[in-house]
This record gives sequence, C-alpha cells and structure tokens, in this order.
Amino acid sequence: MIKSKEIAECVGLWLAEGDNKTDREITFTNNCFELIIFFSENIQQLYKGHNKPRIYVYSPTEKILIKKLGNFVVRNYVDKRANRTYFIFKLADVEFVKKWRSLVNSMKNQDEYYSDILRGIFAGEGNIKHDLKNHNSRNVRIASGSRNSLIEKILSSINIKFRYDQEKREYWITGRHLYKLEKIKIASLHPEKESKFRSMINSVKERHYSPGELKTILQCELNQFKTTSELANKFRKSDLRILEVLRELKKENRVGYIKLKGHTYWMKKEIKDKYLYKERIKILKQVNKNKNMTAIGKTLNLGRKAINHRLIKFEKEGLVEKRGTHWMIKEKANTLLGIDESGSEL
Repeated sequence: MIKSKEIAECVGLWLAEGDNKTDREITFTNNCFELIIFFSENIQQLYKGHNKPRIYVYSPTEKILIKKLGNFVVRNYVDKRANRTYFIFKLADVEFVKKWRSLVNSMKNQDEYYSDILRGIFAGEGNIKHDLKNHNSRNVRIASGSRNSLIEKILSSINIKFRYDQEKREYWITGRHLYKLEKIKIASLHPEKESKFRSMINSVKERHYSPGELKTILQCELNQFKTTSELANKFRKSDLRILEVLRELKKENRVGYIKLKGHTYWMKKEIKDKYLYKERIKILKQVNKNKNMTAIGKTLNLGRKAINHRLIKFEKEGLVEKRGTHWMIKEKANTLLGIDESGSEL
C-alpha cells in the first residue's frame, strides 16, 4: 500500500538533495544511508517498470563499504575530497521521471502535505545550531541558495516565523517557534539531526510564552484530566508557575479540580460538572441498594473517606440521610435518579 505521508517526505528529500534538472533518471544524494534506503523503498513503491535502481558509494578511503544490496546495482568509488562517505541513488526511466515530476508538482500545491515535505527538505538541507555554553544560542537552519517560495509558504502556513540570511544563504528559526517544529517532528527522518534536535529541545528548562498565551494553552489542554506535574512537564514550566495560572483560571470559573486517590486533577469547569453529576448518580444508585460506605467505595473504586465526604455533602443538599450505620436516599434523590433514567442530564 502506497503511503502518501512517506511519499510527500520523499518529495521534500528530492527537492532538497535530488537532481531536478535531468529528465532521464530520479537521483537522490545524501551521506545518511538510512535516508537513501527510505527514499529508494518509497520510490520503488511507485515504480512499475523493470529497470534496476543503482546506488553509488563515494568514500574518502578505498575500503569497500557495500558489496551487495538487494536488487540494487552497487558501485563503489573513492572521493578523496569527501569528508565522509556519501551515497547516490539513481533510477533511470524517462517516463517515470515525467510521472514523478507531475506528482511532485501536485503535492507542492496541497497544504495537507506541507509538514511532510518540510520534514524531507530539512532532512536534506537542515541543520541544528545549539551552543551548550550559550543557552540563548538555539536555532534551526535550512540551507537555500536563494529565497525559496515553497519553504516560505510552508513555514507561513504553520505560523512559524523565520528570517532569511542572504550572506549565509539559509533560513533561521529560533525561540518559541522551535516548539512548533518539534510538534511536526521536523528532524524525525534523519537519526543524527533528530538526536541533536532532541538534545537542544530538552536543554530548555522552561518555554517562554507571550502574556496570556500560557493561560489560553492550558485551558485548551484541559479537555482531559491533567495533573499539575503533567502540565508542567509538557509545557516545560515549573509546577509553581502552572499552579499559579490554573488558580487564575479557577477564579474566572473556567477550570476546576477533583481529588482522586491522592492526586489532584484539573479540567475545564464543564467537564468537572459533568463528571461530578455522573459520579453523584452512581453513588446515589449504590446507596439506593442499601450498601454501606465500604461496599459503595469498593463498587465505585473510591476510598471510604472519599465516599464519606461525598455523602456528607449530599446530606447537606437533602439527597440522603443516615440511619444507624447505613445511608438512605431521600425523595429529592429519587427525583434526580428518575431524571437520569429518562436520559436527561443536568
């Protein structure tokens, strides 16, 4: 089965490191052998002809690195000018080149493939600048002999700010926009670049957000139950800073929290209200079966203290009453359970 994502990544690789001038063959050059294999496997998914692909190995020494590789024709050469071994993949077929160019042009104009194409371009022409001694020196660069409209269109479409250095002939991306690159896994195709990128991202103790940005991000994140630590780890902020923002949101009645099994979970207010309503119905149904607190807690996977706390609260609301060692529901609770059984929710 042909995978569009991987083909789009190969489009990016070819645009970065392929020979797009020849009409006779598909060519891709790189010093990362994993990328050569990745490119060749995906190209061969598209190719229906009978020509054998070729791999040329250029090494600064006379040592033979690859003698045989599947159905490839392998040729080894010495390039004493090279600092490290590099490889060239070639597949000759004039008709296939036409189809490939048509596919490339088509994908370049479909924004659903933008991130994939950029990932391929970065694997070919990208690099990471990370000065361990200077915490402010963290940036991603994409080499380009001149301004590239496709690269700029892709970066703009995913709201990544960049600058083009005319002298060094490369694009620069820095600051919080690096995390947008992390989100699309910009370096995932190239093992060496991925390792450097991950090291750079992990070295940042805290992310910096514009005023109000963290508040908005946290509220959007709370569609599910999250602990303060989970949020702090994800957004690289201290637990104290996360808690400070959560308390602000709580004062504005936009989020709330629930304590479960010794942990505090935060969520949007409407999610908390819905959860508490469903929990209340479950507890009242168990009370209606004349179960004691221990039995109720075991059924609902809640501790005895937690059940007791909730039942005392329900008692104040006129939903239950205690008779001896057992709790009983009152008429008000029966009305609530009747509403729930009918399929309506508060």
